[in-house]
Amino acid sequence: MTSTVQSTVPTPVSPRNPQRRRGTCPGVLAPMEVGDGFLLRVRVPAGVLPAEHARRIAALGAEHGNGLIDLSHRGNLQLRGVPARGLEPVTDALRAMGYVADDAASEAVRNVLCAPAAGLDGTAPMDVRPVARALDARLAGDAALHRLPPKFGWLVCGGGIAHLAASGTDVRFDAVDGERLRVSLGGTLAEAVPLGLCRAEDVTDVASALGRAFLELRAALPEPPRRMAGLVDALGVGPFRTRLSPLLLPLPPQERVGGRGTHLMEIFGCAEPPHPGLLLGGETGSGAGNTPFLTVAFPFGRLTCATLSALSDLTHEIRLTPWRALLLVRPVPEAAAQAAALGAILTPADRRLKLTACSGLHGCDVGTTDTHATALAIADRAGPLLDRVRMVHVSGCAKGCAHPGAADVTLTARDGVYDVALNAKPGAASRHAGLSPDDAVACVAGLSPEELPGA
Repeated sequence: MTSTVQSTVPTPVSPRNPQRRRGTCPGVLAPMEVGDGFLLRVRVPAGVLPAEHARRIAALGAEHGNGLIDLSHRGNLQLRGVPARGLEPVTDALRAMGYVADDAASEAVRNVLCAPAAGLDGTAPMDVRPVARALDARLAGDAALHRLPPKFGWLVCGGGIAHLAASGTDVRFDAVDGERLRVSLGGTLAEAVPLGLCRAEDVTDVASALGRAFLELRAALPEPPRRMAGLVDALGVGPFRTRLSPLLLPLPPQERVGGRGTHLMEIFGCAEPPHPGLLLGGETGSGAGNTPFLTVAFPFGRLTCATLSALSDLTHEIRLTPWRALLLVRPVPEAAAQAAALGAILTPADRRLKLTACSGLHGCDVGTTDTHATALAIADRAGPLLDRVRMVHVSGCAKGCAHPGAADVTLTARDGVYDVALNAKPGAASRHAGLSPDDAVACVAGLSPEELPGA
């Protein structure tokens, strides 16, 4: 992915720049100005980050940013707090490591999420790293696909213990054996609509055809959907099958019956989507005595550059995940103890894993509350509640960047206060409205089981 063009200053996306709008995604060549400076999202092919690169990225964030790094839900690294004068040296350094595309348009479409344990988990039917890397390169090099919406995403999963069943996306490629992947459209493994099977070597051609079909089909609608699920809801999968039939193989018989997600969890060997807690603190391998990786998580996916640098000294390779966690590949024996000393979460029982929060006041130009402080206060004071819910979301505004969907409990900030809603998305109406941060925490801590019918 290394660019051959000369160094140029990236075009920022800022509150004063008309490029910034709902649905915009930052990149290295399209940094976004937020509350603490410019945010640069680094897309790492297949989510495989050599330790030396992690160390250099950490040094860039410490020298040119505010020393903070975010782990995104799409398996990317985000450098925070970079001033305008730091954009060019950071971009040049990332380009030298191969993480910068030729231009902002080719960078923006490289939204490929890869199963983080690919090649490490003997229970997975396929090592999908080569497929993910080839797809990343094809998206960047295929100019016709650069018109895809900014958040349009792709997923490549080989199965196994760290499968991506619960990750929603626009186009999924899920391995069914060592040679073929199931192609499905719009959603999680259980939600996505099956289209057919394809060979691993055909994934890039299938993706290119799907991207073109999406652009063509949506353009014919009066209100073009921006995501694949919306287009499938409007038109079904028939038009896609017609366009891709030469590239597709028949689905297994059990997938040709019923509707969305029929038997999919059983077909792919997972009774339910995995929680990252299944991996946390453990070194999981394909057999007795084989311990190829250690998984460490961080509250809200936030860690310091110093922490990333220290973690890189414990391993030769880091894998990025969509679970606010990192996989340390074949770490040193004392890795778990050292990671714990760095503040990493190593146990699935840690209540902070139930909390999601955006950057809030200190990291977003529209934030009015310290969302991280509020969430940590909930972790301290609302233990019984957190033990019986799946997620509490603290959102700095109604947009819900950290989690736009519904949570068991959602706090939405506005003008320094919170509205607390149950089983709702950010911005939903609530009878617990206009609460100070302290009162909002007390409200959440005082919720009874009867008030949470969906939890």
